[in-house]
Parts: sequence; C-alpha cells; structure tokens
Amino acid sequence: MKKIITPALALLLALSLAACGDIGNTQGDGAGISATERAALTPSKDAPTTPTEATPAHETEAASQGLSTSPAVAGSATNTEYEQKISADITAANAYVVNMDSGAVLYQKNCDERIAPASTAKMLAALTVLDYCSSDDTVTVGSEIDLIAADSSVAWLQAGDKLTVKQLLAALLLLSGNDAAYTLAVNTGKRMAGDDGLSAQQAIKVFVDAMNRKATEVGAISSNFANPDGYDADGQYTTAFDLAQIAKACLGNDALAEIMGSYRISETLANGREVTYTNTNKLLNPNSQYYYSNAAGLKTGSTGDAGACLVSAAVIDGQTYICVVMGGFAEIRFSDSLKLYKELDPALSITEISAPPIGAPGRMREHLQTP
Repeated sequence: MKKIITPALALLLALSLAACGDIGNTQGDGAGISATERAALTPSKDAPTTPTEATPAHETEAASQGLSTSPAVAGSATNTEYEQKISADITAANAYVVNMDSGAVLYQKNCDERIAPASTAKMLAALTVLDYCSSDDTVTVGSEIDLIAADSSVAWLQAGDKLTVKQLLAALLLLSGNDAAYTLAVNTGKRMAGDDGLSAQQAIKVFVDAMNRKATEVGAISSNFANPDGYDADGQYTTAFDLAQIAKACLGNDALAEIMGSYRISETLANGREVTYTNTNKLLNPNSQYYYSNAAGLKTGSTGDAGACLVSAAVIDGQTYICVVMGGFAEIRFSDSLKLYKELDPALSITEISAPPIGAPGRMREHLQTP
C-alpha cells in the first residue's frame, strides 16, 4: 500500500531533520577533593539520573523551556534519525562528527549515551570563566591547589603565584592542569558571588553551578558537571553530542580558539618565572606521528571512567569540522580521529595503530605529567 504523508506528519519529519542538523590526563587529564568535600559538592551516586525532583537545576530549567533532557532525545542524534555520510572503523565507544558551518551530522556512534567527560570538561570551565573575567585580569594562586587529587595532571602552580587569566587558561587547556582549574574556579566563584570570604568549597560550588547553566546555554542539555576539571565524580556526565556543542562555543570565542589551537605557549609570570605549556593534543604536534596540519584544537581527556578522549577540530576545504571520540585508548584516540578526518580529507595520510590486545584495560590513566 502506498504510504501517504499527511501535512502533520510532514511537519514532524521536518522538525526531526532540523534537530538532526543542529546536532549537526590521568585522572590527571582531571582533579579531586577529599571524600567529605566531594560529598558536599557532587550529587550522590544513588541520586536519580532521569528527570525527577532530584534532577540537576539546569536540566529542570531546560525542561521548563520545553527542551528534552532525556539522553536519547535531548536534541541529539540516534542511529535511526539520519543516514550517516561517512564510515570508519574506530575503537572509541562514543563518537560524533559534525560540520560546524552547516550543522550537517556526518558520523555518530552512541553520541547520546551518558559518559564521563574527563578533562574535556575544562572547555566548559574556560567558557564559564570568560563570562565573568577578562583575559588580562590577574589572579593569585591559593591553597585551593591542595584540593586536587594526587594523580592529577598539573601545571606546576605554586601558592602565591600571580598569573593573568589568559596564562591560567593556557595552563588549563594545554597542559590540562587541574591546579589551574581549581584556581580559576575559586577566584571566579568568589567574583560571581561578590564575596572574597567564601571558602574554596563554597566558591567551587558557585562556579560549578554556573558551568551547568553555561552548558544549557550552549545546547549541552544532557550533561551535568560536578567539578571544574572533569575528574571522575558521582553524578557527573555528558554526551559526545553535548561536547560538540561546547566545542562549537569554544571555537566561537577568539581567545579560546587561539589557545586551544596552539601547540606550545611560553609565558613569563609576574614573579619572573618563565613557563612553557605544550598541548596534550598530538594532532597539533609537528613532531608527532599523529600530526595533522589542518587540525585547529581542542582538548584531550583521560580518566578511569571516561577512558582516553579527544575533542578536536579541523578546517578542511574551508569548512570547520568538530570530531569527538570518547571511551578509547591513550594513543588510539588520535588515530581514531584521523580515520574520521580522512573520510573528509582523502589526501590525509595516517599510520595505522593497533588496538590493545583483548583483555587490556580500556580505561587507562595517562601518566602524571612532569615539568
């Protein structure tokens, strides 16, 4: 029997396609706090993760605006909503590729599944900081850096150091310094509250609440963040789709796009100490086998829950593409990304990297960074 599409059904299909178009390191690449402090700052593991009276406030706000917050339908793509335009055999558990200019979705793999963000959360932290601070503002490092976990990646900040916000953002986004994340969170949280007397924990709570509001603002409405650095925490999650929305906002910010698109940045701190921050994204490293001249950022991440992750961008034939790969292995996240880019750039030459043997841990932490 010939199927007849009614006007109402046609409108529904059009709206679905439009939504699809819009979708269109150690723990160290992460930071932690003590169990008591974490309990005060993060939701309980037993807290529901579906919309209820215990749903995070930003999700409640999104729901009140008519936006779905279910992981399967929160503006994200599912396998049946569109025909994938590229195909690649990748190891990553979650992936998403979108043309940032047109909004066209080119590839997805479990893109609406809730996953741990690892240090990709620092992209959102950076966006939040710049909503309240100028790049030229000076910040003094305090005792908040003692809150980070022992296996954190660090930028080797010292209490009493004075840095500009821009210098701290470089430490945050290139070296993935959890000490930089906590310094920015505490100082920004106090500024937001207009109260320098807040404790570090109180200021972090203010800041993380703002991160979640920012996530909703940029379209990452299926996420909930519990700390400023992405270190594994109960109740903290995102999706590959949501990370692409956050990455798009970062690329739209000139200061962040410049930092995250840089392979290396050297700075002189107020006390005369010279520092060099090298990007953990090997797509930007001219000396790496994963180097890709068209790469334009953005952020790595790696924790026990998230696995090895990479949110990257590349400019191909004048078009900007965002590629998210999550839940992979330390080196293979780069080759997975290149396999996806090769589908868009046939001239790209990549070196095949074998997956770890069956039984090897898929959620490996990267080594603690050294100076």
